[in-house]
Amino acid sequence: MAKIPKIKVAGIPEGFRELSFTIGDVTLNYVVGPENGPPLLLIPGQMESWQGYKLVLPELSQRFHIYVPDLRGHGQSTWTPGRYSYNICGNDLQHFIQDVIRQPALVAGLSSGGVLAIWLAANAPEDVLAVIAEDPPIFSSIWPRIQNEKLMANNFKLAVEILGKPGKRDVAGFLSAGGIPVEGKSELLKIPSFIIKFMFFMNRIHRMVCPGSPYDTPFLSYNMRAGHKFLSEYDTDFSRATFDGDLSRDFSPEDALKRVKCPMLLMRAKAYRHESWGIVGAIDDDDLERIKVMVDDLQTVEIGDRHEIHMIHPQRYIDEIIGFVARLRDENKLL
Repeated sequence: MAKIPKIKVAGIPEGFRELSFTIGDVTLNYVVGPENGPPLLLIPGQMESWQGYKLVLPELSQRFHIYVPDLRGHGQSTWTPGRYSYNICGNDLQHFIQDVIRQPALVAGLSSGGVLAIWLAANAPEDVLAVIAEDPPIFSSIWPRIQNEKLMANNFKLAVEILGKPGKRDVAGFLSAGGIPVEGKSELLKIPSFIIKFMFFMNRIHRMVCPGSPYDTPFLSYNMRAGHKFLSEYDTDFSRATFDGDLSRDFSPEDALKRVKCPMLLMRAKAYRHESWGIVGAIDDDDLERIKVMVDDLQTVEIGDRHEIHMIHPQRYIDEIIGFVARLRDENKLL
């Protein structure tokens, strides 16, 4: 087991290249690693760019041929306001596999990226060897249910209202407005304002001293540093599409799950239901049981209580993927 090194948000990992792929009027930015094994497509979640995977890329790239795109509306890829849906983004990724990877791939994704991994297995089965779905809100984020998942819907609405305003991105304002539920209380527990002020004061000082790595503020964890970058650069219309229902329009999670015939590993972060705010997490216990019934060849594992598993528990994420692929080979399900 290798120790996860100190990683900066800025820069491209050793052995990787940053390239682009155009489909119609959309250009997808992506990174690709060395050819050290079967292709592994990593799909970032909403509000995440390819840099979200930087903690796991060095070790995974020793065993797999890694590809990580920025989805449309994220990172350096084209923004398409009014054109964000699982079907549209899934079609982008299907073309990416066929035209860039050019062979069937292992497909892994976080959150909405996990839903897209499932979409690919259901709609492009010839292109997918196996699925690793990392805490996908396969039911909870789908309209109309998301209307009743008040915490999830509130976070997306705040993103549109605060981050989507014209002018400089108010990331500090977005972080100040959000919060986490507390058992027995209807009000959210917010980050103290002095902490947010100190964080962004440190960030301004760091940018002055190190303009080449604007998000690598000292003392902050990788997920916080990378998260600042992601919130600063994605199209908030993607969030609008989520709670308005455009993202899941003409997409049936039940139908997609039933059509997944390849092996699937489901990584789930612990979730619970709050009496006022609904689901805290992505997959509640009832959702998990529904997934188990619908997917024939399924393995499940629970990892911590944070949604972005590959950034919070990178070594565990790596070990689970390597172990999953090894089991598939032992069972002659993967050459």
